[in-house]
Amino acid sequence: MTSNFLAPDPVEFRCEQPGVFLMEVDMRKTIIKDDAKLKKPALRLSLIVYGREHDGTKVRYLIDPKGQGDKKEIPENIVLIRWRKKISKGYTFSGDRLGPNVWRGLSTALGADPNAAWLKWTAEEIASQLHAARDQMGIYKSSVPNASAVHALIQICGVERLKAIFARHLDPNRSNIYGTPDLFLYARDCKGKECMERFVEVKRPDERFKSGQLEEIGFLQSLGLRARVARLIESS
Repeated sequence: MTSNFLAPDPVEFRCEQPGVFLMEVDMRKTIIKDDAKLKKPALRLSLIVYGREHDGTKVRYLIDPKGQGDKKEIPENIVLIRWRKKISKGYTFSGDRLGPNVWRGLSTALGADPNAAWLKWTAEEIASQLHAARDQMGIYKSSVPNASAVHALIQICGVERLKAIFARHLDPNRSNIYGTPDLFLYARDCKGKECMERFVEVKRPDERFKSGQLEEIGFLQSLGLRARVARLIESS
């Protein structure tokens, strides 16, 4: 996931944050190199993008990994779409975007104390609870993924890890601290069991980390969950 840009010799990176190194190529371009531990586990999909286009404050790229067609999307959706299109015998791939208030939204809809009963809920039962709580969730509603992804979150995280995540994000002393990764990706095996989870923070080649993002990846990793960065590689 490093750029194929041929940098001047010698190459000098400076450390901006732990595990993140910057190299100023010229006044217009910065290459960011992430530490190897932020790029595991593998996604096994192309992060190469073409056709960068500015749309107000957002950047869009061609969806096709070979730069074909004319359909464009923002970086997070590029990775999500490509993950969902993955093919591997015995597995189907799914996922959804996570908003900054996802855990606060889920605690409002499902309760603030995860317990063993949650593991028995079906995706349909979760959908009913999310629908019933849509007004109560208020601004948090847009941060919550679809019911199937919530079901996968519960099954993969389990009760104890959900308790730790909720305790962190519902702490009133952290009310203005976010950092939740952009995506929750996962697969289902032939028996319907959710697996291969990836919490993914998606970055453009020159995009720096916002406050709390690296810390959140480290926190999820400390719980034994697979969390990483996916930095796009621009090509022409």
